[in-house]
Amino acid sequence: MIKEKSRWSHSRVSAYEGCPKAYKFRYVEKGNKQEFIGIQLIVGSVFHYVLEVMYKDFSLNGILPFKDIKNIFEVKWKEKLEEVSRRDQKIVINAEVKDLAPFKNFCFNCISRYYKKFYKSGVETDFDACKTEEQVLPEIFYDKDELIEFRGSIDRLDIKGDEVIIVDYKTSRHPPNDKFLDNSFKQLYLYGIAIQKQERFKSIKRIKVKLIYPYTGIIIDRVLTKESVEETKNHYIDLIKTLKKDKKFTQKPGFRCFSCGYRRICPELSATYRLEENKDDIAIKDAANLVDRYVLLKQKNNELTKEIDEIKDQILLNKEEFLDGSLEGAFVIPGAETGMDLVVDIEKVPKIPDSKDAMRDVMSKELSKKGLWEEIATLNSQTINPKIKRNEYTKEVMEVLSDYIYEDEESSRMRTRKRKKKPKTL
Repeated sequence: MIKEKSRWSHSRVSAYEGCPKAYKFRYVEKGNKQEFIGIQLIVGSVFHYVLEVMYKDFSLNGILPFKDIKNIFEVKWKEKLEEVSRRDQKIVINAEVKDLAPFKNFCFNCISRYYKKFYKSGVETDFDACKTEEQVLPEIFYDKDELIEFRGSIDRLDIKGDEVIIVDYKTSRHPPNDKFLDNSFKQLYLYGIAIQKQERFKSIKRIKVKLIYPYTGIIIDRVLTKESVEETKNHYIDLIKTLKKDKKFTQKPGFRCFSCGYRRICPELSATYRLEENKDDIAIKDAANLVDRYVLLKQKNNELTKEIDEIKDQILLNKEEFLDGSLEGAFVIPGAETGMDLVVDIEKVPKIPDSKDAMRDVMSKELSKKGLWEEIATLNSQTINPKIKRNEYTKEVMEVLSDYIYEDEESSRMRTRKRKKKPKTL
């Protein structure tokens, strides 16, 4: 028998996908404490528990009275907060909210909406049998019989005729986006892979997966197909292969940082906590002061760069004064008081797509596919455009670039030099 601890889970793999550093803190290193817990986790945990009670003995008890549901909710909410307190965790909530009351109300609101629209109405009790918290052990083979073993828990498993329905609840205020849906369904498809292998479900002709959003009143379901099974297998295989090769586990800043349990030890936020909580920490205070200086200098540099660009534009507006009607050429303008000259060189050069042009990616992929990327080395247009004009690339590269080059555009370069002394005359 395979030990359960040796198995992967969707939540574990998703933790890596969300932030490799948080994954390392939790699953690779030992002894790291999760000091924080997001209020969303508490809401989700209480909601799932109440619905588990509603369905656990449904065949015996039928529809539970709403007053019983409310009592179950109140008891579980209190127990959950006490559990968090015993673990000495800090609950993270939205900065605009001062206490937990709005989140408690939201959680009960989700339960109430589900009860009225899906439970008491019979929409989500239309089955022959159901089971809550069904434990499954999916397995995926790859690369010459290598095996990836998973474990998971299904919120609710329904049986109706020759169909099995895998149900998952989502306590979200908003309708899901496509990316979130794809990830959620991959988890359910993974559980479907395990169901397919169970002897007791051999007579089942179809497996359906279902997401229920009680707050928005949305139900989204799909059918498990050969295509979805293969996509799911490839998703987990690729992700776990990447995970196993990862040596750095670099943090991935994003919305998950808000409620991450490892905020205090993560390099993304640990210095901020040091600055806030250790007023006498000279090292962090000195570093913070250097950051302020750096920011101010960068802002000043940006202002100077903008001013320089404006001066360049003004000089180029008057280029006809010095080029004698030519479209290309070089000319020198002396400074009035600095003793320096400005050398301006203007030429017409072909132009490749810039970073904002969709054709740039197409061109890059074609160069790479034909093994010509090393010859280009960079796609800096200021470097490449003049080289194209002088035909300095190989024939193969020029043939590729020729399909993407736009009409010649004006290119200008400016540099300063010390003014040359005038020769003496007799």
